[in-house]
Amino acid sequence: MDKGINHTDFELQYLLAGIFVLLNAAISWLVFAHYSMRPLEKKLREINKDNLSDWDGPGWRVATYAIKLVLPPHIWGNYTMFLDPYLLHKLATSADTKRAVWFWLSWLTAIAMAIGFTLFIE
Repeated sequence: MDKGINHTDFELQYLLAGIFVLLNAAISWLVFAHYSMRPLEKKLREINKDNLSDWDGPGWRVATYAIKLVLPPHIWGNYTMFLDPYLLHKLATSADTKRAVWFWLSWLTAIAMAIGFTLFIE
């Protein structure tokens, strides 16, 4: 008699799903950085408004551009540190915004799965 999925099978499936989610997040990071952030920085340099391209922690510049595109500019105010969100929204295309949403959703999902793994998987 089949008792359904056992605990070990669930752990393996969760781990495989987590690997897929983490791989998706890494790909979203690279795609957003190459196809959205770099062209936006080029546009900012052309109008002499690039305050951020020389600075980078461990990839935080990518996350900064993405979060400024995901959230409405009025949340940040007129002039926030490093990057004007109103100007960024003006220069960004709809594809840039979609890539930023993909970036943040995939990383938030990866973080949630990692927390779930540590809390619920033995």
